[in-house]
Amino acid sequence: MKWFLVICAILAFASGMGFGYLGHNSLLLAGLAGFLALLVTANLDRISQFKASRSGIEAHTREIVARAEIAVSELQLLAVQVAELSLSLVKRQGRWGGYSDDEQERIRSSVLGVLTKLGIPSDQTQAVLNEWHQIVEFDYTHHILGGSRIPDNTSSEVLAEWKVMREGGFTNYPSPETLRTFLSKNGYLIAELEELVRDYEHYKTHRMHRRPLVWQNRQQWGHLHN
Repeated sequence: MKWFLVICAILAFASGMGFGYLGHNSLLLAGLAGFLALLVTANLDRISQFKASRSGIEAHTREIVARAEIAVSELQLLAVQVAELSLSLVKRQGRWGGYSDDEQERIRSSVLGVLTKLGIPSDQTQAVLNEWHQIVEFDYTHHILGGSRIPDNTSSEVLAEWKVMREGGFTNYPSPETLRTFLSKNGYLIAELEELVRDYEHYKTHRMHRRPLVWQNRQQWGHLHN
């Protein structure tokens, strides 16, 4: 198998999904066609002979029994990579007004179900969700801090600290304890926000929402005020 072509196939698949989300269905089909074509090309070295006959085209593979286990392993690896990319695209697209929470969960369950049927080990399946969890945690911090609306009646020093906590992106966001400290010392830690920080802590520990209905209403959490 030629791994460069496999990587190109994955990129073609990702591009097709991106264009499909933007409404370019013809480019979506082209991306999927390219994905399949590149996968076939990447595996041409496995084909030893093509023979045309009245019954159709027969493809004879070399050492198929000896390579069967390797082929399954490679298919599993490819499935993990495509699944991880698919989930990442679902969480990154749009950011506002994209897939609903219910749609995201349906897609996630579907992808994880396919991985399970393929026999992907549980630890690899959970690894696929790493970026998914990162972005959920980022969203907790973003909405607890009031989204893009600056806090009321704040000093320049507090505002600067608030901006720093919001500018780390998906990989450098504040922990629940850092959030609690910031909110407490600046007089923002009302009971409602304390519960939201606990929700964040719970998700970080258990990878599930403590109060799913509250999470779904995160756009309405409001901004910081004292």
